Amino acid sequence: MSTNVAIVTQDDPFYMPLFFEEFFRRIDEKVSIERVTILDMLDESFTSFVKRMYGLYGPVNFCRRGLHYLYRKGANAAGVGGYSLRSVVDAYDVPVKTREDVNSDEYVGWVETADIDVVLSVSTPQIFGEELLDAPNWGCINVHTAALPKYRGMLPTFWALYHDEDEIGVTVHTMEPEIDRGQIVRQSHFPIDESTTLDEAIKRGKREGGRTAAEAVTDISTGSVSLREMEGEESYFSFPTVEERREFQRRGRKLL
Repeated sequence: MSTNVAIVTQDDPFYMPLFFEEFFRRIDEKVSIERVTILDMLDESFTSFVKRMYGLYGPVNFCRRGLHYLYRKGANAAGVGGYSLRSVVDAYDVPVKTREDVNSDEYVGWVETADIDVVLSVSTPQIFGEELLDAPNWGCINVHTAALPKYRGMLPTFWALYHDEDEIGVTVHTMEPEIDRGQIVRQSHFPIDESTTLDEAIKRGKREGGRTAAEAVTDISTGSVSLREMEGEESYFSFPTVEERREFQRRGRKLL
């Protein structure tokens, strides 16, 4: 008997394809991915988003990133890029649907009637409501690029580099109404050093996240999952400010 999984995520031309290339390549054959739902990555106005990215990258890197973004979006539109989540998902013949709200009665009802066992959240720009959390048979799980409970919150890879960690964790955990809480389903780590850029750390984190999420879903499917509590040092960080980005660079760290 297969385990039915629904995925909720966002698309971008830089990182999400890396996660799903690893995930789909490693997922157990007894796991059935019923649908990938893509949410709008902007939970704010476009102007606010641009200002936030400008603050994170600074003028030079913002321009570099913008040019890369335009190139990749153009390549995707021309059908030659492969820089999108859809290009990965289509290769595995999995249904894809875009929507604005996964807390809607329509989506929650679909999870229940489609007999979904697990809802997997990957960089989802929306907090799950209690009705959605209760809808799947087994539960909802999330992927966070940190060794929770350390580095809860926004852009944990930035903060791991900022604090000169020598490794970054990836945690797949059960979801609760409060973000980055729950029990650990799977946890792994990958090494970093003083030369690791933020871009490289995020890329490695997505690949490691894809592998770890596939293992977590397989554990659930085979009944071999062993949940454990989040223990150890706790910390929470918001999205970096301009001054924190400048301090990041003063410490010799690079963004791209």
